[in-house]
Amino acid sequence: MKLKKIAMLGMTLALSIGALAACGSGKNGGGESQKAADSANSSGDSSEKIKIRLLTRMAGTSDIVKIYNGIIDEFKAKHPEVEIIDDSQGDESAFNNILSTDMASGKMANIYRVQGVANLQKYIDNGFLLDVTPYLEADPEWGKSFAPGALSYYSVPGKEGTYAIPMESGLIGVYYHEDILKEAGVEKFPETWDELLAAIDKLNANGVTPIALGESSNYMGGHLHDQIFYKWLGTEAAKELGNRSKKWTDPDVVQTLQYIKDLIDAKAFDPNAVGMQDDVAMTAFQNGEAAMVVTGPWMIGRFTDPEKTPVNEDIKLAKFPYFKEKPEYKNYDMQVISPYMINGKLEGKELELTIELVKMLTSKEAAKKYAEEAQFIMPIEGVDIDESKVTPLFVESMKLGATSEGIGVDVFDFDELTSMQDRTRNSIMSLFTGSSAEEAAAEIQAEIDNAK
Repeated sequence: MKLKKIAMLGMTLALSIGALAACGSGKNGGGESQKAADSANSSGDSSEKIKIRLLTRMAGTSDIVKIYNGIIDEFKAKHPEVEIIDDSQGDESAFNNILSTDMASGKMANIYRVQGVANLQKYIDNGFLLDVTPYLEADPEWGKSFAPGALSYYSVPGKEGTYAIPMESGLIGVYYHEDILKEAGVEKFPETWDELLAAIDKLNANGVTPIALGESSNYMGGHLHDQIFYKWLGTEAAKELGNRSKKWTDPDVVQTLQYIKDLIDAKAFDPNAVGMQDDVAMTAFQNGEAAMVVTGPWMIGRFTDPEKTPVNEDIKLAKFPYFKEKPEYKNYDMQVISPYMINGKLEGKELELTIELVKMLTSKEAAKKYAEEAQFIMPIEGVDIDESKVTPLFVESMKLGATSEGIGVDVFDFDELTSMQDRTRNSIMSLFTGSSAEEAAAEIQAEIDNAK
C-alpha cells in the first residue's frame, strides 16, 4: 500500500506537539451545547447555534494555517447552524496553561490536542477523550486511509481503542551524501547496524567524519538513541517504560545505550562532538565535512537550498539502519506526529458535526492541499500528490515515512515524569564523557525511583 506524505518545511517540533485549551461559559464541548440545541429545535427557535470549540496549534499566518482556516470556512458555509469557536494558539505556554484550566474545570474543547501520550490515561478515565475506533470502522474509506503506525501511536496500554486522529507526521531519518559514501567505498547506504559500523570504518579511513552530531545540544544524542531504541525494542517497549512495566536497567534497555557507546568507540562522530552545538554539526554536514546526520523533515528546505548547502545535489535520505537480529522492528521509526483529539463527552448532533469537521480536516483532499501548498505531511495513504510541486528529497521523505509500521517521537514522550526529557538526554550525553551504559541506565532509573 502506497502512502504519500509530505514533509513540513521550516516548522519546528514545537508546532507538532503541545496542548491548548481556553475557558469561558458556553464554550465547553460537553452536553450543554447539545441541550441548548435540542431546546432550540423543540421550540422552533433556529437562532441558537450548536457550538464547536477548537484548541489546536494552528494559529498565525503560515500557509499551513491558511489551509486549515479555509477548511473551517468551508465547514461553516456548509453548516450555518454551527458556531465555530477557534481558540487555537501559537504560543506553547498559553496553550498549555489554558488546557490545564480546562482540565481542572472539566470543560474541554470539542477538538483539542495533548502533548505526547504519557498523560492520555487520565484524560480517558475522566471521559475527556473519545475512542475513535468505531468512527474509523464506520467509514472505511476515511478510516483506512491513515498509516497504521500513526494510529497505533495513539493506543494506550491497558485501554482498548485509539484516542486521536493523527493529522501530521514526518520521518526523522538519516540524511547522507551519496557521493561521499561512494568515495569511501560504500556503494549503497547501510541497511543494517553491522553495515553501518562497516561504513563508519571506511569513512574514517577516508578522512571523513561519519556522522555529524552536536552533543552540546543534547537532543541530537537523544534522537540518535530514540532511533536505536525503536529498531531494537519497538515502540511498545517505550510505552512500557512509561507505565513502569519495564525499567531502564533491564538488560535489553541497557543494550540500547550500549549501542551509543559502540558508535562512540567506532569514532562515528567528531572527537569534539560533546562540546559542539547542533548548528555547527549541521554546517559540517551541509559543507560535506560529514557524511551523515540524523534529523527531521524541517531541514529539507535548508538541505535543498544551494546557498545554505553548497553540496546539496547528492543528499539523499534513508531510514536508520535496523538490527538483523530484530527484523520485526525494521520499520519502527521515529517521526514527528500530532493529533486531533475529540471530547469524549460529546453527544448527539454536536458529536456528529464534530466528527464531520475532523473528517474534513483529515481528508485526502486536505492532505493533498497541505502537501502541495504548504509542504506539510499528513499520514494518509493514497493521496495523489503532484510531485513537480515538491523537491525529490521531499518526495523521498514522503515515501519512506509511508512504510512506518510503528511510530514514536522521543522515548520520554511516553513518560508522565516531566523531568525525563532532561534526565534521559543528559545521561545519554554522559556516555560521551566516559560513563558506561549501565551507569547511564542506573542514573535514569534513579530519577524514576526517587520520584515515587
